[in-house]
Amino acid sequence: MYSETCEKTDLRLGFIPLTDCAPLVIAKELGFFEQQGLNVTLERESNWGSIRDKVSYGLLDGAQMLSPLPLAATLGLGTRAVPMLTGLVLSYNGLAITLSQQLIERLREQQGLTSLCRPADTARALKGYIESGARPLTLATVYPYSCHYYQLNNWLRDNGIEPGRNLKLIPLPPSRMLETLSDGAIDGYCVGEPWNTLAELHNVGTVVASGHQLWPGAIEKVFGVTQNFASTHAVSHQALLQSISHACQWLGEGRNLPQMRELLARPQYLGKNSLTTEFKPQLEVRSQFWQQGNRPDPAYAGQLLQQMQQLGQWQGEDPEDIAQQVYRPDLLEEPG
Repeated sequence: MYSETCEKTDLRLGFIPLTDCAPLVIAKELGFFEQQGLNVTLERESNWGSIRDKVSYGLLDGAQMLSPLPLAATLGLGTRAVPMLTGLVLSYNGLAITLSQQLIERLREQQGLTSLCRPADTARALKGYIESGARPLTLATVYPYSCHYYQLNNWLRDNGIEPGRNLKLIPLPPSRMLETLSDGAIDGYCVGEPWNTLAELHNVGTVVASGHQLWPGAIEKVFGVTQNFASTHAVSHQALLQSISHACQWLGEGRNLPQMRELLARPQYLGKNSLTTEFKPQLEVRSQFWQQGNRPDPAYAGQLLQQMQQLGQWQGEDPEDIAQQVYRPDLLEEPG
């Protein structure tokens, strides 16, 4: 317990209402923060830009983050540069690509797409549809610097589809995905849960590819803070890492998932958007919360930086040095 030496005990942490915010919610609701002497307030945010900016300016002490976000913030991509780091992985995989039911029906009729097929088959059908002169399509991702954006781009480009005039990619907050798909304003999206399963549950979309298929074992969310916070509040930061790590281990026990869903369904978290049923989409999209200690791997950060380079987001040098500055597996101490 770190309460006697913590530099700061009243802390504010941000989250986006997605299933993989669960480690923060569990640490709060089951008293893991309190056990470390911390008084944590969880603040629900609507989009990843808000998370980035509030952590950058000290309005939040830390937050659930997309795994590329601490790298992008450190490099100043799309904003002023603020060095950030992560000492803990929150979740692996858990995202998926969902296409509107209307588009799926057109692909079946025009391109002979079967109801159950491989992701590459769907992409090739989509390519044929675009090349047939059909109307331009719009797909959404949650943020330009995200595994969602990279995996969607890779899925398209690996199958001969170049985003451009006939296929537009736009950013959209996760909470607006389902409504916008239902209204027909977009034709599909790449997002985390519960928005893929809800699309199938409400019969407005079909999951056509999962993160488990596109990038097995991908780090999806991390706990991020500024490098300044980690250095000036080292003990408080360690207490946070221990509390959230405990929650990740708890979530790794399958028998605890019903209680997780019950807690996430509370109005201050996911509320009515939380999955309260056992409905499962045809593809596996569930997040994994515990793997080998959840220590962030700099080699994985290097892969993310490579994605940024390939898509023209960053043309800098020394990716290995940046990866080691931001992804810090050494920060989480073994429980005493």
